[in-house]
Amino acid sequence: MSDDPYNVPGIDNTDIDHIIKAEGYGGKVRAMAIKTTATCAEAAKIHKTSSVVTAALGRFMTGSLLISSDMKNETDTQTTIIKADGPIGGMTCVCDFGYKVRAYPVNADVETTYHRPGKIDVGSAVGEGMLTIIRDIGLKEPYVGSVELLSGEIAEDFAYYLARSEQTKSVVALGVAIKDGEVTNAGGLMVQLLPSADDDIIDRLEARASGFPDITYLMEEGFTPAKIIDLFLGDPELQYLSAEPVSFFCPCSMEKMSRGLITLGKTELEDLAKTPEGIDTECHFCGSKYHFTKEDIEGLLQTL
Repeated sequence: MSDDPYNVPGIDNTDIDHIIKAEGYGGKVRAMAIKTTATCAEAAKIHKTSSVVTAALGRFMTGSLLISSDMKNETDTQTTIIKADGPIGGMTCVCDFGYKVRAYPVNADVETTYHRPGKIDVGSAVGEGMLTIIRDIGLKEPYVGSVELLSGEIAEDFAYYLARSEQTKSVVALGVAIKDGEVTNAGGLMVQLLPSADDDIIDRLEARASGFPDITYLMEEGFTPAKIIDLFLGDPELQYLSAEPVSFFCPCSMEKMSRGLITLGKTELEDLAKTPEGIDTECHFCGSKYHFTKEDIEGLLQTL
C-alpha cells in the first residue's frame, strides 16, 4: 500500500484524465475535482475549434462531468444544453455513466477576444441565454432543470444552476489553459455544502473560495485533483472516497444513425431514396461519417 496520502484507489497514473470524490468536515461537505486535459484536447481536435470555443466547450464539458458525478446506474445519462445569443450559438454535452463524455458547439470557429492578456473572454462568445440540464436516471420521467445564464463564463452559471434548480449551495471553478492553440491543462473543482453544514463551515469555505488560485495555474504547478481538494478544504480529516478515469467517448454507429433517419418519417425517407448516389450523414459529437446507399434507405422504408 502506498504511503502517499494523495494516492486514491482507482487511479494508478494521475497523468491521465480522472475525477476524485471526497468529503470533509465530518461529512458536511462534499468535493469533486477533475482533470480533463486530454478530453478537452480531443474535443478541440474533433471540432477544429478556435481558442475561445475550445475554452468554452472545455469548461462546459468539465462542469457537466462534475455535475453528473452522482449517476449510479450504467443506463444513466445527463444532457447539458446552453442556448444563447453569442457567436458560439450554444453547446450540447452528454455524459454517460462511467464519466464518458461527448460534446459539440453550434459554431466552432469564433473570433477570440480577451478580458486581459492571457484571459480569454468566454462570456462574450457565449452570450445571454439558458442553461438546461436533463438527467435520465431511470425514473418514469427525466428530471429537467433550467436557469438563465449569469455571465456565460460557465463556472458561475453551473453554480447558479445548482443553487436555483437543485437547492445546493456550491463552489464551482473551471479552467482550460491554451497555448499556441493547444490545450495544455484543463480541469475543475466543485465543492457542495450539505444541509448539515453550520455557519462556521460556510464562512470558512466562502473565505477560501475568495482569491483561490485558478485551477489551471494549480495544475501547471503540479497539483493533482486530490491535492486541489485538499488545498481548498484545508481539513485534516479529509476523506477521499473514489477515483475514476474520464474520457471523451461517442457511441455513435451505423445502426444508431439508421434509427435517426427512421424518425424523419416515411415522406422524407422516400425523398432521400430518390437520390441515386445515396446520402452521407455525420455525427455532431465526434464527426464520424456514415454513408447510406439508395438501397439502404429503401430498406429503412420497409421498416415503416
